[in-house]
Amino acid sequence: MESETMTYLEKSENGVQTSPIILSEQQKKKARRQTFIEMYRILNKKTGNPVTTLRLLASFKKKYQNIFGGKMMSKISKVDGRTFHRLGSPGFPSVASKRMYDNELSRLLSDNTPKGLRTLIIAITKKCPLNCEHCFEWENLNKDESMSRAELIELVRSYQDFGTTQIMFSGGEPLMRKKDLLEILDSTKPGTDFWIITSGLGLNPENAKLLKAHGLTGVMVSLDHHEAHRHNQFRGNKNAFDWAISAVKNSNKVGLVTALSLCATRDYATPENFASYMELAKSLGVSFVQILEPRAEGRYKGKDVMLEDHHIQALDESYLKYNSEKRYSSYPIVNSLGYHQRKIGCFGGGNRFFYIDTDGDAHLCPYCVGKSSNAVHNSPEQVIAKLKQGSCHIFEESLV
Repeated sequence: MESETMTYLEKSENGVQTSPIILSEQQKKKARRQTFIEMYRILNKKTGNPVTTLRLLASFKKKYQNIFGGKMMSKISKVDGRTFHRLGSPGFPSVASKRMYDNELSRLLSDNTPKGLRTLIIAITKKCPLNCEHCFEWENLNKDESMSRAELIELVRSYQDFGTTQIMFSGGEPLMRKKDLLEILDSTKPGTDFWIITSGLGLNPENAKLLKAHGLTGVMVSLDHHEAHRHNQFRGNKNAFDWAISAVKNSNKVGLVTALSLCATRDYATPENFASYMELAKSLGVSFVQILEPRAEGRYKGKDVMLEDHHIQALDESYLKYNSEKRYSSYPIVNSLGYHQRKIGCFGGGNRFFYIDTDGDAHLCPYCVGKSSNAVHNSPEQVIAKLKQGSCHIFEESLV
């Protein structure tokens, strides 16, 4: 582990490990200042009053701190010339980040109708050779594809026009439709960051380079244990761990943003396990670690998999520790949907994001299974209006 770690980490003069990806405090100050100026310009065009603009920006900052449990942009990574501070936010500066701030700041003004999504997750294929313990597309896996390439392209274009600033392609395994994925990326226009959610299968150096050249922003690689044999067991394939690690390394080399996604089961949700996971994540040089909490859906349907209070407490404490304490300043940024949802409710259901399955049907999120309408045959406005008639299985809808 040490030799691998030092590939990505350097020693500073004071002996504190620093990362070439996670910015130092001085670099963060500059990035925060640039972001504030951009937000000020966008909001001041709407208000026409500098005093009102500053007051509203202060309100926005307070709202952000309430959601994420810490100061604004406490950690920032920099990849390929752009900064990233939240997994659900596009890189700055870009057309996408400008659009996102315009969407978010419009929510502060009563005379502006909120438009656009932060994130849309689209499952583009039913194909996958893995046998994952928690698969939420389990009932659809490896059946005939429902959405054509043309339908997927039209779907993406319609949500770009709607103002969506980040789209993530999942599956199945999205690289099983590599040719279609590349053509989808070629059909897009500025204003949206594109990611894939992958097991790592097929993400070799050539494909990483191809995806980057065709406009992909980042890859979220599923890694559910820091020990190879335990991850392989969870994924039902003896090569799964190697695929995941290689995918991260290959993506980093070509300038893609990288994230690890952890399904934190009861067996795994301890401070010790998460500390080991973060050491591995740091050594790999990823920008983000996402914590997902298991739900009794998909292959877990009908099973007793929900985390108990002490598991949740361990994850929440780890989330806050790694994002705010100075000794962890060079570690990846941690994203925890459960932490946010427990504080202010769920952002799914078209509030900030939702999920489109492999048949084109819209769900509040990947874990709130229950079709509301078909996204291929209805407009974004119609789909979101229908989603808002439903509710999350666990959390209240966010009022933020």
